Amino acid sequence: MPTNLDIRPYAAGDETQVLSVWNEAMWADPIDATTWRFRYLLDQNFSPDSCLVAVDAAAGSVEGFVLGMTDTNASPLNDAWVIGFGVRESRRREGIGAALMATLEATWRPAGVGTIHYGPYIPSYVAPGIDVTAYADAVLFLNAIGARELGRPVSMKASLTGYRRHEDIDRLRSKHTDSGILVRPAEPVDIVPLLEFLKRHFPYWRNDAISVLRDLFAGDPQSVTMLVAEANGVIIGYAQTRNERFGPFGVNEEYRGQGVGAVLLSETLVGMRAHGFHSA
Repeated sequence: MPTNLDIRPYAAGDETQVLSVWNEAMWADPIDATTWRFRYLLDQNFSPDSCLVAVDAAAGSVEGFVLGMTDTNASPLNDAWVIGFGVRESRRREGIGAALMATLEATWRPAGVGTIHYGPYIPSYVAPGIDVTAYADAVLFLNAIGARELGRPVSMKASLTGYRRHEDIDRLRSKHTDSGILVRPAEPVDIVPLLEFLKRHFPYWRNDAISVLRDLFAGDPQSVTMLVAEANGVIIGYAQTRNERFGPFGVNEEYRGQGVGAVLLSETLVGMRAHGFHSA
């Protein structure tokens, strides 16, 4: 890395330049200041020490950045996420990106972080992975610093116009009723057991669910939905939405393969349509 560059934690006043680098480097996923603040600066896991900037010491200009997160509720940390990173095109291939990543790893390693995930930070990922077409150079870069591909997420979209529950779902619901399984809208009394369920089965989704529950019961319920699945009164699954974004949703492993997820999905889509949304 050039000797005239300093790597330091994010500081007040960096916002405009960081977003400029973001929108140049991550051109397929542009971001504005409002989204930056809402999604990242105000995320309870945000730490300036995990959002590093590379600054030209003479000009005072931000030439690169990396935005990382850890789960501040976890002990030990174990996992960490890199949500976004980039270097100005005019300063690439000078070792700036590698230096940013190495510094971030050095910051996380003493805290116990053993695995870094690139992309799938819930709730505020840009995409649940790296777009291999738009960011082919970034994929090569990550491979070069030792990252490896674990899987390829698939983005899907469905029109809700004219959506109706399939007859197979009705049969599943009837079968579930006979075995004590019920899918229904979440109620305030579900808050504590639902959060316990998430802590046990889907810990990385818990904070996102909390934000939906806040709006559902103490904010803007028109923008969100939350369904729970219970078996004899015990929560075994859930599904959530915010506006036209579906998920996450999940079912206790012991109850998978019984169509609980299919009913959660169908009933959630019906609920989204009732809220006036046209796609999911």
